[in-house]
Amino acid sequence: MKKRLGSYIAEKNKDKFSEIDFHDFMNMVQSGLNNQEIAKELGVHKSYIEKLKNEMKKDF
Repeated sequence: MKKRLGSYIAEKNKDKFSEIDFHDFMNMVQSGLNNQEIAKELGVHKSYIEKLKNEMKKDF
């Protein structure tokens, strides 16, 4: 399921994911880092992480 979920979201947001590594993102989410910590590690804005997480929840 994780691989299919990741593939689906990555395909849906392929223009956005060029900025970050999706596997790194998923690992950080699963390890329990908060949005601000993930954003800092990936070098993106916190609202971008929130949007990705919300999209994951909405689609699955």
